[in-house]
Amino acid sequence: MSNLICCDIAVIGAGAAGIAAAVAAAEPGLKVIVVEKYGFTGGLATSAMVGTICGLYYRSEENIQTPKFAVQGFARKFSKAVMINSHTHPASFAKGLHFIPYQPNVLHQQAALELNKTDVQLILHASLVGLKIKEGRVDELMLNAIDSVFSIKAKAVVDCSGNAQVAMLADLDMIKQPQYQSGAFVFRVIGLPIMEPSVLSLNLIRWIKYGIEQGDLDSKCERLSIVPGTVNNESGLLKLGMEECFMADKVRLSEYELEMRSLSMKIIKFLSKLDPLLKKLSISSMATQVGIRTGPRHEGISLLEEEHVLSCTKPDDGVAIGAWPIEYWGKGRKPEMSYFKVNDYYLIPAGALVSKHLKNLFFGGRTISATERAIASARVIGTCLGTGYAAGGLAAEFVREGDWKIALEKIRTKQVFAEAA
Repeated sequence: MSNLICCDIAVIGAGAAGIAAAVAAAEPGLKVIVVEKYGFTGGLATSAMVGTICGLYYRSEENIQTPKFAVQGFARKFSKAVMINSHTHPASFAKGLHFIPYQPNVLHQQAALELNKTDVQLILHASLVGLKIKEGRVDELMLNAIDSVFSIKAKAVVDCSGNAQVAMLADLDMIKQPQYQSGAFVFRVIGLPIMEPSVLSLNLIRWIKYGIEQGDLDSKCERLSIVPGTVNNESGLLKLGMEECFMADKVRLSEYELEMRSLSMKIIKFLSKLDPLLKKLSISSMATQVGIRTGPRHEGISLLEEEHVLSCTKPDDGVAIGAWPIEYWGKGRKPEMSYFKVNDYYLIPAGALVSKHLKNLFFGGRTISATERAIASARVIGTCLGTGYAAGGLAAEFVREGDWKIALEKIRTKQVFAEAA
């Protein structure tokens, strides 16, 4: 690999937002490079085994069997492909919410397939470690790969890293909190007893509560739940929520992961001995990392706020649809939900995807310019696909014409004004 690679647009991160950004940026024929620290695509949707794509559908007054898509364009197309190849169908949740259950390995494969359809260059096992700023722009990105150190010189950068790496390395002002929403650890089990998912869920709560009362399980285990829509053929995803809010610190993250793995194994060992129905229960796979819901975010020229979400604000520069309620995970066993009107949505402004500090920096996914409560809605996979695609489109027009605003009409046509079905 050459020590210096030149391209039109560099995308940091190959998660849901990064894949969408790369696809959009490559559509005009620009040279796009995606760098990913893992050896696979999909980001947390793969590594944390999230298991559900939320934010795709309108919330309805009742749990209808065929929900109506709110999002359009790439986000809808990609999610439908993941659903079909996962052999699942839209599932319903409380308060008229709908989502798509998926197999993490399928999402990873679909993400790789989308990149293969384009001329995007994907570089795996590449971590961003530094950058050069020149005349108010990102001039060069420095990366470490397995066997080399190299740099990328790009005309525009789209940060979909999930933790605002570019802002951090550039020492820019960021949107930060002392602590962030609590995360969760997901693992797949086999040997589940055959019963209705709702009954299984209630029994799981009862079994765990008994273990805690008997002193066999830690009280933290009460935050165990079944990932909705994932139980099939005696297999399913279980989610163990963190008891405390997340601290954006690598050491603490490692502690979280070690603790969650240990608790997960203790839970399954206890359950397998508790009841004959559970004697075959075992863990078949674990997420490679804890699912982090929020963290430090970029400062954009606009800020998405809670009131914009709840009042379904639709600004003139809105480029991505938000259709999921505010789902804020604190210290409780369940999230705090704040809903807006049924059959409605809000729009995320382009300014929330454009850096306030660097002319050629854009961003999508969980680190857009938003308050902590607003991102509690916009962080879901369905919305991240939309903000990623929009950020890639804005970056492309900035490279082509020197003005990202020119892209607004095209992006809005594809993601906002397209006919819903």
